[in-house]
Amino acid sequence: MKSTTLKQSNPSTTRGTERCALLFEVATDLFLKHGFNNVSLDQIVEQAGGSKATIYKYFGSKKGLFLEICKSRCNRFTTQIEQAFQHHHSDFKLQLKNLLNDLFKAFTDEKSSAFAKLLVLVSQENPDLSQELYNLGPKHAHQLLAKHLQKAHEQHQIYCSNPHNSAVYLLGFFHNTHWRIMVGLPPLDENENIEQQIDYIVNIFIEGHQPPSNFKI
Repeated sequence: MKSTTLKQSNPSTTRGTERCALLFEVATDLFLKHGFNNVSLDQIVEQAGGSKATIYKYFGSKKGLFLEICKSRCNRFTTQIEQAFQHHHSDFKLQLKNLLNDLFKAFTDEKSSAFAKLLVLVSQENPDLSQELYNLGPKHAHQLLAKHLQKAHEQHQIYCSNPHNSAVYLLGFFHNTHWRIMVGLPPLDENENIEQQIDYIVNIFIEGHQPPSNFKI
């Protein structure tokens, strides 16, 4: 599928940066309230001020603006992955636990939950955006985590022969949380404890990534 080309050029002035930040904030709130298809550029600039020319200059179109908003929100999660492995740590298990804790907090805040629901609706109404939204979110996160798992493998912290599959498996921890959010339930049952769940999945992950008995360094 042909990818949408963004015109995005970074603002060269403080005022331009502030203008784009306001456009992001206003457009995000409108998209969450009314849906992507039901929001026009006129509505966005009416509330944010300025003109449609600003949106065309920096984002090319409403679709370009929406994709940049999605990219910005997805970066919250990928930043968590980068920060978790920013410094070498001898306790790889602790790194994974901290990562899942941080991702859970980011994933379940009110706006992230609402945005996740919006993405499902947008994908249904605009199939041409589905692949790009997936690439910005899950695919990028899987690739980034796989890179760090590969590094951990090379440093003999774990034995990981297929980092991509392992990354998909580990982030699959959030599958149940995602579905609960999608149907309007709290992220956890009242009798569930996220710390215990994270301890369990990380212990299983580490146990499953030990070298085979015949493995030689």
